[in-house]
Amino acid sequence: MSAETEQIKERLNIADIIGEHVKLKRAGNSFKGLCPFHTEKSPSFIVTPARGSWHCFGCGEGGDVFTFVEKIEGVDFVGALKLLADRAGVQLPDYKPNVENHRQRLFDVLDASRMFYHEILMNQKAGSKAKQYLIDRGVTEDTMKLFSIGYAPHAWGVAQAWLIKKGYTIQEMIEAGLVGQRDGNKPFDRFRGRIMFPIDDMQGRTVAFGGRIVPWHETGNEGKYVNSPETALYEKRRVMYNLSRAKKVLRKMPCIVVEGYMDVVMMVQSGIENVVATSGTAMTEDHVALMKRFTNTMIAAFDGDAAGWKATISATQAALAGGMHVSTITFPDGVDPADVAKDNPEEVAKLFTQTRPLMEVLVERLGAGSSEQREQALSALVPLLRLVQNPIEQGAMIEQVAQLLKVPELKIADLVSQQEVVAPVMAAPVGQIQPDIQVSNHDTRLEQGVIGILLCAPGVRGELMAGIKEEYFLDPICKTVYKELQRSHDADQAFHERASSELIAMMGEEYHSFLIGVESRAQELISTSNISLNEEARFLMRSLQKRFLRERLLSLQEDVSEDALQQFQGVASELAAME
Repeated sequence: MSAETEQIKERLNIADIIGEHVKLKRAGNSFKGLCPFHTEKSPSFIVTPARGSWHCFGCGEGGDVFTFVEKIEGVDFVGALKLLADRAGVQLPDYKPNVENHRQRLFDVLDASRMFYHEILMNQKAGSKAKQYLIDRGVTEDTMKLFSIGYAPHAWGVAQAWLIKKGYTIQEMIEAGLVGQRDGNKPFDRFRGRIMFPIDDMQGRTVAFGGRIVPWHETGNEGKYVNSPETALYEKRRVMYNLSRAKKVLRKMPCIVVEGYMDVVMMVQSGIENVVATSGTAMTEDHVALMKRFTNTMIAAFDGDAAGWKATISATQAALAGGMHVSTITFPDGVDPADVAKDNPEEVAKLFTQTRPLMEVLVERLGAGSSEQREQALSALVPLLRLVQNPIEQGAMIEQVAQLLKVPELKIADLVSQQEVVAPVMAAPVGQIQPDIQVSNHDTRLEQGVIGILLCAPGVRGELMAGIKEEYFLDPICKTVYKELQRSHDADQAFHERASSELIAMMGEEYHSFLIGVESRAQELISTSNISLNEEARFLMRSLQKRFLRERLLSLQEDVSEDALQQFQGVASELAAME
């Protein structure tokens, strides 16, 4: 497919594609923005259109337009190829390797099941009672069609029998989460006597189902809702119900998060499109990351009962830790968004213009009448305040809590600052090096700056290569790249005349997006610096040298041998001369 992929890259501007998901700002010949794949405050995500490349220096992810679409849309290479080919107007030859065939078969059997359940609900006698039940709940036929809502008959094998006639195997149904096994591996329909809500991925493809038991089959021994198990296509922590539709409007408005499928359905029917649900699971970091691709603001609109309160706290913690702004809508006990949408559909839009500050709602719920209640509320709120990443927003929330609890701001600020919130360590992407030593962002940028100058400024390569040693680098990727540059420097007489593209081509492909990114950063530095290129290069080199000497002094301080003392004196003298 190399000819087609190159044709797609030629026709599409990578900055245009990425710009639909990330707010990009020009930086020289490149663009930068906040990474959509992890939470960050300062932009470390670089897009270089001339090279068709992107790289994030925060999480280490990078690649070309295909790898970006794979990650942002949650598809494999073939899925990204099809999406981009359609956009670029490139005709693809038939391409169906065995792995893709199998994955596509799972999508197909789920899609066939969606149509099967929907047909039963809308047009078959077996689904007429379920359809009337939905109408009584306020759901219109148009809404049933929009969401492809269906009904699974109360039988052990009717769905699998129909799917077998359509050419699907029991094994495919099991792998898609439609069929379970019991009593010596005997297959059975997983969904029986339930209203069926298809759950779609970001491309609008059905990957799972949520099934709500209908009242006349409810015994109390089964769960009110049953969701598909996790499969090769469905990971609960990475899927939000209705996000494939809501993403079209979320760039202009906040994301409303509700508890259930019916809440979403009824709100959309009332004209509220920016609403999602977490598909029957607690909100995760992945859910927050999905929302943050489109918006930085979340409105929690959970039910007014105890379960809704618990869901509000869980979602709030995840959203604050992910750097989102959070506000809430409150409902009376026993009332949920679906009830409001059914009884007063014209009031729903107005309701969501009356959001309340998060801290106000939490204090109201926790209570602040007595001094004991205020202390308990403060103990509950301080951990949440610590999660807020933006210091300005955190200060505003501290001020709100102080006013609500009648507690001095300084006391709350002191409690919040007593324990730092440690950001979760992100695993290195497959194929990338995991650092064996912790390096600060400042140190990493210093090393990357040196590598970038080496790439884009041939005139200073000789001086830098002569003055920098391999052991100066702490970051494993930078160290590996510098070793390779050293090897090329020693073996290639034309090294100092080589274009950066030639040097990058010498490296392993897994380093290409990283190298293009550091080169772009270096070019931006050079274009905005108020000192000469040679001075900039020497400053970076000397900074790297001094850092190495300081680290060496720290290690020698722990050694009391006479030889270490002599080394310490020598290193100290060398550092003093540089200072």
